[in-house]
Amino acid sequence: MKTLYLFIDESGNFDFSPNGTKFFVLTVLSATEPFEIGSPLLKLRYDLLPNYACGPRMEEHGYFHASEDIQDVRNNVFSIICKLKQPLRVDSVIGQKNKANPKLHQQPLEFYKILAETLLKYSFNRATWHVYDHVVVVFSSLFEKKKRGILKQAFKSLIKQHAKVSYALYFHNSKFDLCNQAADYFGWAIYRKWESNDFRSYNIVQQLIKSEFDIFEKGDKEFYAYKK
Repeated sequence: MKTLYLFIDESGNFDFSPNGTKFFVLTVLSATEPFEIGSPLLKLRYDLLPNYACGPRMEEHGYFHASEDIQDVRNNVFSIICKLKQPLRVDSVIGQKNKANPKLHQQPLEFYKILAETLLKYSFNRATWHVYDHVVVVFSSLFEKKKRGILKQAFKSLIKQHAKVSYALYFHNSKFDLCNQAADYFGWAIYRKWESNDFRSYNIVQQLIKSEFDIFEKGDKEFYAYKK
């Protein structure tokens, strides 16, 4: 059975005010052999344990998280993921939050759904083009039960409409899935580029990033100004 795995992670926050992040980014890591991503990262995790080379955050929590890891750990993780040889790709949808309709400011779940639907439509179209038998979607977000139910219903309808193949949909805590942790690292690199004009991490993995879609690019109206 030919299966496409989609690992989806988010960057930014849902604070729609001058104090919030400028962008909210959803990133999908597409892979057909996820263990070939997880295995080298698992080896790195154990290689970093002697002499506390993993850093204090990793020491306490035991998993990779780009925004909180020390730079030496980031360098090691990026060094590994940029050399992964199996067919994989990274795509993202970027939302400039102050261009979003004010109705969405009070409904962050709806804002999330709009970005996720756009990302999934593209991924599912590719799944159909390449004749996959099955699609597995893993969101790294842990929503409360009610919100997760709303999203599941929306995405199941979307999957049936666009995927044209059998599917499975999960919401997993990223600390338990090394592929989600890799998606987090890719998402962080893209987010830093857009949010802070910081290309250092992005330049390392750029060859694996196939698309960055600015969903509000054509909108001219900004509903509030960001803090400088």
